[in-house]
Amino acid sequence: MIYLDNAATSHFKPKCVYDALLYDVKNSANSGRSGHKLALSRSLAIENSRSYLLEKFGGDHLVFTKNCTEALNLGILGYLTEGMKVVTTENEHNSVLRPLYALERRGVITLLVLPVIDGKTPFESLVEAGKTADLVVVSLASNVLGATVDIPALKSALKNSNAKILVDGAQGVPYIPFDMNSADMLALPAHKGLHGVQGVGALIFNDDVKLNPILYGGTGTESFSPYQPTTIPECFESGTMFSGGICAFGEGARWTFDRVDKIRKIVRSLATECAYNLKNMGMMVYSKEYDTGIVTFNIDDKDSQQVASSLDEMGFAVRGGVHCAPLIHKRLGTDKQGAVRVSFGVNNTERDLIKLLSTVEKIKGQGL
Repeated sequence: MIYLDNAATSHFKPKCVYDALLYDVKNSANSGRSGHKLALSRSLAIENSRSYLLEKFGGDHLVFTKNCTEALNLGILGYLTEGMKVVTTENEHNSVLRPLYALERRGVITLLVLPVIDGKTPFESLVEAGKTADLVVVSLASNVLGATVDIPALKSALKNSNAKILVDGAQGVPYIPFDMNSADMLALPAHKGLHGVQGVGALIFNDDVKLNPILYGGTGTESFSPYQPTTIPECFESGTMFSGGICAFGEGARWTFDRVDKIRKIVRSLATECAYNLKNMGMMVYSKEYDTGIVTFNIDDKDSQQVASSLDEMGFAVRGGVHCAPLIHKRLGTDKQGAVRVSFGVNNTERDLIKLLSTVEKIKGQGL
């Protein structure tokens, strides 16, 4: 199987990630609860991962979550209060859209969803709308098109406004250079470009962002109080944490950033070449930016799920459908057909690409 679905989750995991998981299983204990050596060692390992990620991205606080979706929900539901105005775009994932629509339906917020033109939200529109907003929520890179937003320029343009910027880093990190000087909140998954495992995410935020918890329960601190503690990160990390996944998160990120220039070059080169060849073969290619390794296309009017299934039978893992991003597919006119998404990773090769192109051509020619 040639794996080309890295935008869903990275297939390759470095040895240090396996080692971190296995060590945690063999030395299992509940971090932040018991006071014995095993529990304390797990707590220390979690804090080591937290410290490393804060060192790489900046920011004042990092809260571990079970995935990027939960991190985005914390940034949205934990920050917004009645009467606030929010700006987002058609390029966003349902992890952003659904919590915002839920708040809008309940009358809590006013929501403006900016249209995408030629694959991107015009930067001037983001700035103009952001000047009167309380929160701007944007993805560092679209999970459908790979389209990027110049977050540093947006932050600079809004410096005299009240708007906070929440960045969905699920597809953009680590392919697009980024740090917390350019945003107020950053949501991350462990299992995609940072080569960790599923079941862990993080929200990084700065001191001037005032969040309320969205999950309540045991924290191992202030247990006699009927109220949630106010100390960070404890107030946001109720319940038993996935210590092995968090340790693997740190190890995967460290491995990734130690060779990030090489990774960026590999995925950008393969995606650029893939898109060029697909266009020359007569495919409809929707993506126009390739830094994240994403190429989204269709074969004539063939259903994207059927094409993905045919590719699966021929030994390729890709994703068809609408990729949990309905608004951009409506904008593209692919809401019925969906689209086939190929996403390259660090372990993919030129040979993988050649085989893919040959197989796509066969599917097109044979009417599979």
